[in-house]
Amino acid sequence: FPSNWELSAARAASVVRYFQEETGLDPRNMEAVGRALYDPVASNETAEGRALNRRVNIIIAPKGD
Repeated sequence: FPSNWELSAARAASVVRYFQEETGLDPRNMEAVGRALYDPVASNETAEGRALNRRVNIIIAPKGD
């Protein structure tokens, strides 16, 4: 991937695709967002911190009207 942002977005998109293909969830109700280095939960100074930052957050919210 040319950047961590694109890698982050691809990681999120693969989770959306999984839910669509394996569970039948409607992809119109999902979105993939890549945050890359802009929302870390740990320092990127160590391998452990970088591993913690390679994550996908799944947020379930009520459908808006």
